[in-house]
Amino acid sequence: MRWKKYILPAVFLILLCIFVVYPSVSVLQESFKVDGQLSFGNYIDVFTKPYLYSTIWSSVLVACGAAALSTALGLIIALVVFKTTLPFRRLFAVSAVLPIIIPGFVTTIAYIFLFGRNGIISYQLLGIEWDVYSWKSVLILQTIDLTTTAFLLISATMVTLDSRLEDAARSLGASEWNILRTVTLPLLRPGLIAAALLTFMRSIADFGTPLIVGGDFDTLASASYTQLIGTYSMEMAATLNMVLLLISVVAFWLYSRGQAGSMDVRQQTEGVQRKELELSRPVKGFLWTVACFFSVIVLMMLVSVFLAAFTRHIGGDFGLTLQHFQILPQRGWNSTINTLVFAVATMAIVSFVGIVIAYLVTRLEFRGRSLLDWLTTLPFAIPGTFMGVGFAIAFSKSPLLLAGTWAIVVACTVIRELPLGLRAGVSVLSQQDYAIEDASASLGASKITTFFNIILPMSRPALLVTAAWAFIATVQTLGAIIFIITPGTKLLSVDVFEAVIRNDWGDAAAFSVVMLLLAAVGVLTIYLISRRQATQSWFRKLITSRIQG
Repeated sequence: MRWKKYILPAVFLILLCIFVVYPSVSVLQESFKVDGQLSFGNYIDVFTKPYLYSTIWSSVLVACGAAALSTALGLIIALVVFKTTLPFRRLFAVSAVLPIIIPGFVTTIAYIFLFGRNGIISYQLLGIEWDVYSWKSVLILQTIDLTTTAFLLISATMVTLDSRLEDAARSLGASEWNILRTVTLPLLRPGLIAAALLTFMRSIADFGTPLIVGGDFDTLASASYTQLIGTYSMEMAATLNMVLLLISVVAFWLYSRGQAGSMDVRQQTEGVQRKELELSRPVKGFLWTVACFFSVIVLMMLVSVFLAAFTRHIGGDFGLTLQHFQILPQRGWNSTINTLVFAVATMAIVSFVGIVIAYLVTRLEFRGRSLLDWLTTLPFAIPGTFMGVGFAIAFSKSPLLLAGTWAIVVACTVIRELPLGLRAGVSVLSQQDYAIEDASASLGASKITTFFNIILPMSRPALLVTAAWAFIATVQTLGAIIFIITPGTKLLSVDVFEAVIRNDWGDAAAFSVVMLLLAAVGVLTIYLISRRQATQSWFRKLITSRIQG
């Protein structure tokens, strides 16, 4: 009867092979086709034609720039929030996290409202006619969007630093600046490296920003869309995505090593109190100014989206109106319903399946456990456009014809967010005591009964965080689904993108406001469950009641 423990892992392995391996292999096969024949011609073109070759370098260079700038900004804001007593630091922390609910292309819309040819700040206030459509705008916007990621990763490392090491440096006569330079920053190195690599991965996979404000500038992600939609070359789109995947996988491998180093730091310094650095006024002034400037920009962008949605013509006629929302019943109502349905379905599946797979890889011994863990985590390293092209190729023909159905959209969004569900589940289960599960088994309960009565209730915080994040990510998703949606399965994010392409800025802003409100629901949920003391109190009561019961 030992074979029964392989049933559930085998089911998940088969599903992952279908929705991860099969699309990836389909893209690989398509990239080696030229006019239907096997050939290396596409790869030769990519590395010999100036336009395509320069696209690779421009993607890498802008991604490196965005990673460096966002990591520096994230570090500065984290220092202000956690290592100083400067005023407004809580506001800076909120501003740094706020872009979570603001999709990248919504930020792009706000950027054009503020700094475009007829922008409120660039033209209306300063009288500057600045052409925003260039690689510089792509770099600026990606830096703003990715600073949130860098801030969260660096903060996770910073709050666990051992302040006794800084005290030791003080006792030896080191100045606060030298302590920051020679003690604090070296201790933060794992978090800084992880932040830089993850922001690099997200930047190079960015799809909407280069298309909207890049002008003649192209990246691998945007060029693949242009090849598929503009020239109908699925083969070249697949080739560009293979190059993009290779770069992303290398970055992901390096990121995984950086995360391992970060975990070592956290384990060594757990429970140690934090102390602020008494930096000089010029240093504090510089840090505070940068953090304040970033916060003002983020808040201005958020306000400008709402302003554009409720005014006749931002920059021209600021009369209040609801006319932009009148398009919702005609064009956006179906997309709103689809977004809600797909987001709810995704968060339910991801949170539950994630904890189930986490239970399998942490509690059961079976052959293929590492493979199951690896395949579930792999989509984290796969760019959204690659996944979208893979689904478009793989599921538009037999034996799995899913093109045009809701199932292909949900499958794509679930696979994209499943790594988060797994990692959150593994994190919670690895910290739980096996004694309660052993007690349940000694009383005759089956593994299924133990899972539903013990594991699921104890994993409630991870389930809720995963569900909320999956909901937000599905509301905002674009690059992964742009290749597989149909008029009947369109989401709000696609409506925003199409409105921007048509230069219907008011309509795009109205759609964006609806998206922001939906995403805000998810963020509010995260905030409520992230109240650490309440969560820990509930967790202790649950364990006590289980033991006593």
